[in-house]
Amino acid sequence: MDYTFKKILLAYDHSGASKVALEKALYTCKAFNTGLTIVNIKNAKSTDEDFRSEVETILKNSGVAYEYVERSGNVSKEISILEREIGADLIFMGSHGVQGFQPYWIGSNAYRVVSASSCPVITIQEDSASADFSNILLPLDNSIETRQKVPYCVIFAKAFKATVHILSVSKDSSEETTMKITAYANQTANYLNERGIPNTFDIIQGQSVPQTCIDYAKEKKAGLIMMMTETESASWFMGTYAQQLINHSPIPILSIHSRDLLLMDAAGY
Repeated sequence: MDYTFKKILLAYDHSGASKVALEKALYTCKAFNTGLTIVNIKNAKSTDEDFRSEVETILKNSGVAYEYVERSGNVSKEISILEREIGADLIFMGSHGVQGFQPYWIGSNAYRVVSASSCPVITIQEDSASADFSNILLPLDNSIETRQKVPYCVIFAKAFKATVHILSVSKDSSEETTMKITAYANQTANYLNERGIPNTFDIIQGQSVPQTCIDYAKEKKAGLIMMMTETESASWFMGTYAQQLINHSPIPILSIHSRDLLLMDAAGY
């Protein structure tokens, strides 16, 4: 199934994290030959004119068509409203995490936007500047739904000529879980092989899953970690653990909802 992102939305707040998110959004727009909508939600920390001028300077020679939008109000709510208004199918935004908090609005709102969105969201820390998408980490747990993200992985892997690193991971080290996550990984590897996408496979059990994902991504020099925000095991990706990954991962996180049905049936499982 061939698919290209058609409307990419970037939330911008002048912080270091959002500047890096802008760089990665431009990188992605060029890969998919699409334009970019940039939104700033008004706050008391800086003027809209400063934001617009800064954005125009960065995009001046980028070759990417863009629209700059200003809104005021609740940040996550306004981003979600705009997502639906323009039919965005991918959102980029910075995430400051709990340390090094900057006096702008994105940090604490990243997880809210991820939770409210109906399309995938890529959250990016300021120290992700050197990351590219030529290596992608695809963690799989023992839930059936974990593989819903595989078609998105295919889209990115094809666009960026990436190697996909499949990681079967679970805090549970039982034989039953081992068999299940190994089977899912083998099915996913076959799916990728059929589409000509290079991939590797490892299995890690009995450890902290969020930290395992981050450490393994660093080892593989991954520039993107893909996760489902609702359907994967409540012991690691949902709730607090999803927020931990978004807030702490130095590798960009692509979050996908189970309610995003666009590509669910494309995996062929």
